[in-house]
Amino acid sequence: MKPLPPTLRVALAGLVGLLSSAGAYAYKKGDTAFSKRAETPLRSEPKALASPVGKADFAEPLTVLEVRGPWLQVKGRKANGWVFEGNLAGEKPTRAPAASLTTIDASKTNTVAAARPLSDAGTAYASRHSAASAGADLDWVEAQSAKVKPDDVDTYLRTNQKGEYRQ
Repeated sequence: MKPLPPTLRVALAGLVGLLSSAGAYAYKKGDTAFSKRAETPLRSEPKALASPVGKADFAEPLTVLEVRGPWLQVKGRKANGWVFEGNLAGEKPTRAPAASLTTIDASKTNTVAAARPLSDAGTAYASRHSAASAGADLDWVEAQSAKVKPDDVDTYLRTNQKGEYRQ
């Protein structure tokens, strides 16, 4: 399978961040937060599309240096940078995240994710489509995602007050 284009990865990362931000913890300077993702990107500035300057591993403790709305400047073991609060937990996570939710690399999928049954919607889709049409569907998704530009994602998030632009 072809790797996903960068624009789709950005959109998926944004969705994961939005979905994981429910019930957010109120962080303040000096607090310790923990990475909830297998690899949490630490960014150069408090923006979803800012360049990464490093990463934090799963459950890595991060010291909060500054808070700007839903963005935290943190100090990690290997790097300092900005992270969206939806990627963090106030308490150290005890179970690794499901591989299918944190990576698109098949070599990093664990047996828990691989053995999980399809959802009802996934089962219904699979019964209606062959492997050949699934490949065509993936090509269509990649073509559509290539049309989405990073500025479009940023404009959507800003206009609809989503992610780091929420009030």
